[in-house]
Amino acid sequence: MPKLAVAQARVSTAGVAGDWQKNRKYHGGPSRAICLFSTELYDRLREFGIDLTPGAVGENFTTTGIDLQRLGKGDRLKVGECTIEITDVRVPCRNLKRWNEALPELIVGFSGWVARVVEEGEVRAGDLVEKV
Repeated sequence: MPKLAVAQARVSTAGVAGDWQKNRKYHGGPSRAICLFSTELYDRLREFGIDLTPGAVGENFTTTGIDLQRLGKGDRLKVGECTIEITDVRVPCRNLKRWNEALPELIVGFSGWVARVVEEGEVRAGDLVEKV
């Protein structure tokens, strides 16, 4: 972390090409291939004085304009050519403490989601994210 933005990437059931997590017991895998966070959640962190840039909390997709708080397990999102399915709430990891000691506790309930890949494909920066 942080993850750096790329112009485009291939997304497969294994996750985003070029992305790899060291601790595969808790990060990654088929049901956690994608991690989502939003610019709105970053805005919320700024209210607590934590100013981070997209990718800082380790997400693969940083969304804007879709209310992640209204999503739930089983919801599907179309992102570029791929379709993902929300599998679980993202559990804040202790590695987030590198940015701020209180960060893992501050994002409980506002930590984004993890998802499996239902349909593989290319994604590009700026692709529309829509619930299907």
